[in-house]
Amino acid sequence: MFDDTHLGLDRPNALRYLPHADTDWRRPGPAAVWDRMGQRTDEVVIRKPSYGAFYDTPLDTVLRNLGRDTVIVTGTLTNYCCGTTARQAYERGYQVVFGADVTATDDESRQEPELAVLRKGFALVLTAEQITNCLQVIR
Repeated sequence: MFDDTHLGLDRPNALRYLPHADTDWRRPGPAAVWDRMGQRTDEVVIRKPSYGAFYDTPLDTVLRNLGRDTVIVTGTLTNYCCGTTARQAYERGYQVVFGADVTATDDESRQEPELAVLRKGFALVLTAEQITNCLQVIR
């Protein structure tokens, strides 16, 4: 989850030069798992300081310690956090599965172009139903 971490000092320096940096908007506080989703005690929550979930987080180490070779990306925003995480996973040698209908963006006109780029070079783009079916076959 994208979170305010370490007083923002762990953020990439370039963020301050982006167009949104001069707005007054700030996160209201530490991010939390949505109550309706719930959180199991054996789940790891990765708090990320930037768009990608691998940047300056222990995610790569956690996945390797678990013996995982595949990352399934869901969430928001498709063309920022989700797309960046997919690219970072690909660069680290993971097989990347990207949820076409379990990712969303704040500008619907950007959803399909981002999916097209990911399909072409970074990820297997599937619907939630297709992902679920693949996981059932693996079990």
